[in-house]
Amino acid sequence: MWFIVLTRVFGGDGIMYGIAYRRCGGGLIASMDQLREIIRLSLESSPEKLLEKALCVCIDIAGAQGGSILGEEGPHLQFLFADKPDLIGIRVPFDSIAGATTMKGAVIYTYAPSDKRHFDGIDGRFARETRYLLSIPIPSIHRQEEKAAGQKNAGALQLLFDKDILPHVSARGLPHEFDLAALREEEVYGSRLGDIFRILPNIAFGMEVMKLRQTSYQVIHELKNKLISAISWLDYLRDDLGESMASLPKDSPVHEDFNLVESSVREGADLAKSYLAFTTLYELKREDTDLNAVLKAAAADAAAYAESRNTQVQVELRLDPALPRRSMDPGKLKMAFFNLCKNAVEAMIDYTTPNPCLTVASSIAGETIEVSVADNGPGMPAEIADNLFIPFKTKKQGGTGLGLTITKKIVDIHGGSIACRTKPGGTTFVVTL
Repeated sequence: MWFIVLTRVFGGDGIMYGIAYRRCGGGLIASMDQLREIIRLSLESSPEKLLEKALCVCIDIAGAQGGSILGEEGPHLQFLFADKPDLIGIRVPFDSIAGATTMKGAVIYTYAPSDKRHFDGIDGRFARETRYLLSIPIPSIHRQEEKAAGQKNAGALQLLFDKDILPHVSARGLPHEFDLAALREEEVYGSRLGDIFRILPNIAFGMEVMKLRQTSYQVIHELKNKLISAISWLDYLRDDLGESMASLPKDSPVHEDFNLVESSVREGADLAKSYLAFTTLYELKREDTDLNAVLKAAAADAAAYAESRNTQVQVELRLDPALPRRSMDPGKLKMAFFNLCKNAVEAMIDYTTPNPCLTVASSIAGETIEVSVADNGPGMPAEIADNLFIPFKTKKQGGTGLGLTITKKIVDIHGGSIACRTKPGGTTFVVTL
């Protein structure tokens, strides 16, 4: 069994999460099952969860006593995940074993106590506990031509062993470097290491997503702050120009230009806020949840939203009282269902639907919960319906194009699915959980 410790590392470039593992006995999991789980996490979960599982699987498959994943962080490599919590966040230079692995793309096997590249940079802090060290390059996900032009590997996977797994290479003397073809000739590759190389592309993918998400989060966060500041200064500017603008006709180009600037800045700030919300969706706060109560709250908020736009929308709730309670994140699910309800309300208002009606229904069939959100609006043309869940694709005035993308991601991370049925006379979204 593995105990997982999630730690937060605060560095100059922001917050990074690391996963530490402690082994407490138990047998190996079937390799194929582990690979399936990693693929599932690649598609459905956060990069942290993917790398968490991948490191655990690599240590298990190799029969190692510990391990770590290192990735590039500015001019250094940094421990992203490790079996020792104190390692997480530590930076090592590129002349370390991990650095040589990353830069050369070679597998390095060494007896750590005799290799100063390891002890000077890392193990000197931990009472020289490492014995045999296998350092494997994590290939970059970038195209081959980019790699040929000098693109480094994404990082290094390091596995620690109490016993010599390659006794015939005399690792106690000099460190040994292998290319992958040479390593495949070793008996230990077929018996213990082969599956690890099938996992490496998934590890590289998770590392790239982590890097992109962290960078984009920081940039968008700063952009959001700048835009919110600009909105405040526009308010001051309006006050300063109050008398001058009051004397201008309402249809003056000055008024129009000022309103366009203000509208654009506000839309940019809203887009930044939506994007930041999107980056936090992977972390679920599960609790015992009454989904019908979530749906009632989302529908009530949608009715209030309609009233704020001077429209009365009839809301019909057809909720199955037999719906079981489930371990879910009620806050994120309310966000998802409110997005669906709000979109329905806006469609009916924008197209002046006679007697607008929003219907929210739930039902249970076997283990599957089904929720539908329907309106009696005009339906959607094909060019909109075909791009519903693609980020930034929107036809709405002032829309960000992230609402339905966020909704789908919330459904995805709950293990569900979402589909849309639309025709003249109404649109229905169906969510299964």
